[in-house]
Amino acid sequence: MSLPSGASAALRAKTPRFAHHAVAFSPFFEDRLAVASGANFGLVGNGRLHILQISPTGLNIVKWFDTQDCVYDVAWNESHENQVLAGCGNGALRLFDTTLQGLPVKAWHEHSAEVVSVDWNNIEKDIFTTGSWDHTVKVWNVNRATSLQTLSAHTSQIYTSQFSPRHPAILASCSSDGYLKIFDLRHTDPSRPTHTLRVSQDEVLSLDWNKYDDTCVATAGKDRSIKVWDLRRGTDEVMGPGTGVGSMSVPVNEVKGHQLAIRKIQWSPHHAQVIASCGYDMSCKSWDMRTSSLRRAYTAHREFCMGLAWALFDDGLLSTCAWDEEVHLFRA
Repeated sequence: MSLPSGASAALRAKTPRFAHHAVAFSPFFEDRLAVASGANFGLVGNGRLHILQISPTGLNIVKWFDTQDCVYDVAWNESHENQVLAGCGNGALRLFDTTLQGLPVKAWHEHSAEVVSVDWNNIEKDIFTTGSWDHTVKVWNVNRATSLQTLSAHTSQIYTSQFSPRHPAILASCSSDGYLKIFDLRHTDPSRPTHTLRVSQDEVLSLDWNKYDDTCVATAGKDRSIKVWDLRRGTDEVMGPGTGVGSMSVPVNEVKGHQLAIRKIQWSPHHAQVIASCGYDMSCKSWDMRTSSLRRAYTAHREFCMGLAWALFDDGLLSTCAWDEEVHLFRA
């Protein structure tokens, strides 16, 4: 895909009056993205799901759907190429079809607080998970009107809930309580985590499973560090699940490269040791975790950089979105 030349070159799209919280590439179309947005930085007012398309003329907004509250996260339906799930600030979930106008094709409302994480299972393609500030993780089937499972996962706000890319019944969650937890939905008590790691004394704002190693998870958050965890090491540091008691776990790797909290991380889908991060210092960075070295720093945003996503079909292409009402696309 052709982009402008130069170290800081990027394609950009502006969405006046709507700040961004998350971005996701379509798993079906290499030129299509979904962006989660909200008026007034998501503090009050409507939300909007933007659909963007990469074309020879640039990065263009081709459609949008309005919601009653801020859209905090988006995920493409892995079993339907035109459907996008939106997690909203009023606890609602809305499934939109990009070929239709206006209202969602499906809606759910079980969470009692902001839904800030939505993730679609890429193996069992009818299943998705949500994480909320109501301290719960939920598992859903897109064809059912109510959730399949509710996990009382943390003692504080949940920021990410994400399925393993290799094992459809295993998911991870992170929270402002400082913990990373792994759950196996096949267990008789799925709310009891198989792994409980105290990864920070501060809020943990993002996690991501490595696409090439199903025992490797990265976390990041308020402590400004990216930490990599080997799940084969077990969890010898906690007194018991949900107690919030225990000493700090020890990561297999850690880099500190941001001046303020890291809001989002994502492993590359093309390189096992490459990860990208963005945060409240308005920057986005890509790292080689094999050498703990910085590959590139991108500093074109003018407000908190809230979301990022690697392109699935184009090695090295990265999109970011921020509170400056802009979506950027560049080589990282």
